[in-house]
Amino acid sequence: MQLVSRWILVITVFNLVFFSVGCAMQGQPESRPNRDDPTRVGYEGTRNVDPVRDRDVDRDRRDIDRIRTDRDADRTRAGQNMRVADQVADSVSKMEGIDSSTVMVTDATAYVAVMFDKDYEGGMTDKMKDRIAKRVRKKDPSVDRVFVSANPDFVNRMRDYARDVRDGRPITGIMDEFMDMVQRTFPAAR
Repeated sequence: MQLVSRWILVITVFNLVFFSVGCAMQGQPESRPNRDDPTRVGYEGTRNVDPVRDRDVDRDRRDIDRIRTDRDADRTRAGQNMRVADQVADSVSKMEGIDSSTVMVTDATAYVAVMFDKDYEGGMTDKMKDRIAKRVRKKDPSVDRVFVSANPDFVNRMRDYARDVRDGRPITGIMDEFMDMVQRTFPAAR
């Protein structure tokens, strides 16, 4: 009987302690953050620094947002008016040293991809770019800015885009890819 009384006493004390501590914790704030909560907490005057890279994470995010905004603004400036300028391309292809060319025009900007003749040794010089730009503006007076490249990747992609436009592929599907390629090829094209 005495053994049973002790066990009852131990169990009663344990339950009292266990439940009183459990209830007391309910009124206290959490001592550790909820890792499932994606909400970021920032404090005025402190920087959000990545401890591994020791960089200002917020500044990096602002830079990425600025780049995206600039890219989207460039796409908006380019509008959705894209066309293949075959007559301009034919005129450029007739120039000395040039074998073939592809010209795409978005609003008042022409992008020219050229392939040189096999025996041409001059390469893409500023003088050559100026000659091509003058020819493009003469053939299409609506063009204000001209960007020229003989980069083989640019030439191949321009041919693909021109074919897609001629085949009637929706320009909205091409425009994002095209503007990304233009910005990589001509970083100063802003």
